[in-house]
Amino acid sequence: MLRHFGIESGGLLGQGGEAQTYSLDEERVLRVHHDRTPRETVDARASLLTELARSADVVPFAIPRVLETLEIDTRIVTVERRLTGRPLTELLAEATGNAREALVRAYLDAAFRLGDLAIGQHGYGDLCQSKPIRTDRFRTYLERRATRSLRGAGTGFAHVDAKTLANALPEPDKPAFVHLDAFAGNMLGEGEAITAVLDFGVVALSGDRRLDPLAAVAYLASDITPAANDADRAVAQKWLADTDLAPLYVPARRWLAAFWCVARDDARLQRWCRSVLCE
Repeated sequence: MLRHFGIESGGLLGQGGEAQTYSLDEERVLRVHHDRTPRETVDARASLLTELARSADVVPFAIPRVLETLEIDTRIVTVERRLTGRPLTELLAEATGNAREALVRAYLDAAFRLGDLAIGQHGYGDLCQSKPIRTDRFRTYLERRATRSLRGAGTGFAHVDAKTLANALPEPDKPAFVHLDAFAGNMLGEGEAITAVLDFGVVALSGDRRLDPLAAVAYLASDITPAANDADRAVAQKWLADTDLAPLYVPARRWLAAFWCVARDDARLQRWCRSVLCE
């Protein structure tokens, strides 16, 4: 497949739980979806990005756009526009002092602004899952999604009660876009600014927009973002206090751990989930 597109060795830009991304040229990238990814999931993601693009001018960063979807040798690939900047994880490994604090705050501000991206009338629930959960109340969705994850996570999480986790979070006034995977590795930056947010994917949902900034703070944990340090986490906690989100942090963190505990092939993420829910 890489030969088909003339991609040389060293063209890999990044990889995650859904795809590998390669450089095609200065304007485009190739996203090679894992072989277990259903076509309907890829198409749903492309449709979501098209929908979000209608309001993309309201946010101060770029988002992906699918230019073409192809099937080659039974693998699904999408050609997408290339976004500028370097991964925030790389920038954090270099930044110091006031510039580093500004970068952490820019990361959290970007996570909050994701909720400005407009979506249609989806109710509450999954936006790109092949078997979506959709409900009229957000707490109902939170309970059902956590229940599904916990059932797939093994006996180590059997004691966790999904309904208790869901009821600890508020019911939002209306549904909004939630990226849910906006950790530092999925943002690009230049200097002290966030230039792009990546990996809009299968975990995206229609829900409470406050969940993205709360998740961004939680994802600064060392098991998820090794480049982050205690000073970064202190900046993040102050940011939560300044935005009146601090009271929601602990319940959001616990629900997120229940959500991600099903990722049994990611040892670091599993360790974080256990530390939140089992210790």
